[in-house]
Amino acid sequence: MGARSRLRWPVWAVVVIGLAGAGYAWYKRGKPAIDPAREYRTAVVTRGSVVQAVTANGQISPVKSVQVGSQVSGIIQSIYVDYNSPVTNGQVIAQIDPSTFKQNLTQAEAELSNAEAALELAQLNHRRAKELHSNQLITQADYDKTIVDLHQAEAAKKMREAAVERARVELSRTTITAPVNGIVISRNVDVGQTVAASFNTPTLFLIANDLAKMQIEAMVSEADVGGVEEGQRVEFTVDAFPTRKFEGFVKQVRYAPITNQNVVNYVTVVDVENPDLKLRPGMTANASIITARRDGVLRIPTSAFLFRPKETPGSSARTNVRSMPLAATQARTNNPSTNQIVQSASPDNTAPTPPWVAEGRSPNGFEEVRRWMDSLTPEQREAARARMREQMGGAGGGMGMRRGQGIGMQGGFGSGRTAPARQAEEGPVSRTVYVLEKGPDGKPTGTPRPVQILTGINDGAYTEVIEGLNEDDIVVLGLNTTTSTTTTGMRPGGIFGPAMPPMRGPR
Repeated sequence: MGARSRLRWPVWAVVVIGLAGAGYAWYKRGKPAIDPAREYRTAVVTRGSVVQAVTANGQISPVKSVQVGSQVSGIIQSIYVDYNSPVTNGQVIAQIDPSTFKQNLTQAEAELSNAEAALELAQLNHRRAKELHSNQLITQADYDKTIVDLHQAEAAKKMREAAVERARVELSRTTITAPVNGIVISRNVDVGQTVAASFNTPTLFLIANDLAKMQIEAMVSEADVGGVEEGQRVEFTVDAFPTRKFEGFVKQVRYAPITNQNVVNYVTVVDVENPDLKLRPGMTANASIITARRDGVLRIPTSAFLFRPKETPGSSARTNVRSMPLAATQARTNNPSTNQIVQSASPDNTAPTPPWVAEGRSPNGFEEVRRWMDSLTPEQREAARARMREQMGGAGGGMGMRRGQGIGMQGGFGSGRTAPARQAEEGPVSRTVYVLEKGPDGKPTGTPRPVQILTGINDGAYTEVIEGLNEDDIVVLGLNTTTSTTTTGMRPGGIFGPAMPPMRGPR
């Protein structure tokens, strides 16, 4: 009996294991391999605002400030104002010791009196000589000498008069007055200090004309200055009030470059209203110059453009690409980093070179591109469409063009020239994102499929969608860490992560 039981046990074990395997296979075939809602990180296309801005730093300063100095040398005798003192035009703010200058004036006036006496003597001699000459009692030479002496006496008097006036001006300059209405920002002298104005004019006071109106001299880099224009709105903060946002407007973008350590910047002057006098001269402003703003537009997270699914052998993403209108695609794919034209048309039907490519320039807007397309023959136009369709799907659902191989907005078909992606200036850009379909319960289902879209401005976090997506569409942002191990066969450490086994050299 024991022997027969030992013989039957392996048979039942094999039957049980077989049934369990069949049940597991039936269960796996009836259930999806991976739930997309758990495998992918997704976001819903929503409507909102997208604000594109250029950041810059600069110092706050008064719109008009005057340096008050001294044109004469001497000892500061009195100071009548201090820091933050309000002053009016012509108000006495300091006094230099006038003793020396009063003596100079007295001496000049005495020399003037002496010159006037000499002039009177010369006039008398001239009158006497004139009478004697008329009676022929003196020679002509003696008479001419009296005329010259009279002219010299008149010139000497004028010189002494000028010396007196100069002494009076220098005496008046010992009294320092305010040249404008404003507030004293700085005082650089004290009573008893000697002011030397022999070689340059020393600065005694700095007066701000009106602290209610300030300005920021922001340093904008050469990469961002192309989008900055006069009249644009500016938001900025200062360290003294980190939670408060101040506003201003671009007043001037200066052409003169400022180079510091091989970095080229341009000064952008921003006008700021300061009615409560919270902003003070010298504060550092962290400014954001708003170059473009879109309200109530479709937008998606910018990180959606970084996702690319793992390609499987034999798969082709071009059959899943949602096509766009040709005219919009031809005119708007102008970013060399996101487009590629593959010249696969037959030689007989190849489109001619665009005129802007032949002339080595950029097209004059989208209208010139459209007119060029309309001028092609049906065969050439079909060749251009074939190139565009090849470009749309030829990258395997990727970003599209490789850098520097764009459609002729900069260098024409197949050009190697590159240009910065200035969306706000050069128009919409063609990009690729991956979309998941929604099931009856509203959750994402299926596998991601590439969709070609047109994008506008972006603020770093969100990008404006002009064409290609609808509200509530689900775009893929990336893979969840918990499912990346199952789908890729690797641990969460990634390709170069710590879970990678150490490499061994050849034995």
